[in-house]
Amino acid sequence: MTKITKVSQPLAINVPRTYSARTDSHTPEIINIVCKLPFELDVLGNLLRRVFPDADIRCFKDASEWDATSNCDTSKEILLYSLGDDEISDDAVKSELREFISDAGTRRVIVTSHSNDTMSVFEAIECGAAGFIPANAGLDELLEAISADFAKCVVIPRASLEALRAELPETTPQNPGLERFFTERQLDVARALQRGDANKIIAYDLGVCESTVKVHIRNIMRKLSATNRTQAAYKLNQLANGDPDIERNLINV
Repeated sequence: MTKITKVSQPLAINVPRTYSARTDSHTPEIINIVCKLPFELDVLGNLLRRVFPDADIRCFKDASEWDATSNCDTSKEILLYSLGDDEISDDAVKSELREFISDAGTRRVIVTSHSNDTMSVFEAIECGAAGFIPANAGLDELLEAISADFAKCVVIPRASLEALRAELPETTPQNPGLERFFTERQLDVARALQRGDANKIIAYDLGVCESTVKVHIRNIMRKLSATNRTQAAYKLNQLANGDPDIERNLINV
């Protein structure tokens, strides 16, 4: 049988060089960690003791345990609140977080989560959090959030902003030019008219018959109330530049 020997030395943690033994003026005096997962609590506690050697690092397994020891309210005290695998979108989880932040008073509360849900950022901020660190954020971003000297601001990792931007729908410009007034094929022909291309060239470029091009040109000219190609090209240029008179006189074709 293999004998297991308990090692009393502390867990070795690789700390980013830029944060090793940090003692600048933004270092909090007290950092409270509230996390129900023992391993995560121990690792984070050991890490922060190395990064912030002058700070008092306190670890709590739940909010009630922290509340029982809390007897001061200072801006130099940071609270790290871990959601773990809980989803902040759950009403019960959100209610518990909101109550915890309310009890924190003027202390800054930074929420961490195992989730990468982009909307969780806004949920946490709505509850009053000063920062939200999702699973896809780096250690540097957590330490920056702790060290930030922004009492009335919130800290959001760049990765969360990039993910949010990727999820947002692309907005249509207020004045997209000719796209508002012509079908996709008419638009191709209209732009060719602006360039002064001949019907044969247009037909070749679009891969259609010349007779089809003539039909499109006839419809475009009728919509613009243009009597010839030159006039049509002129009105198309004006329309692309947002000329209100040309817009008002357009005919639906």
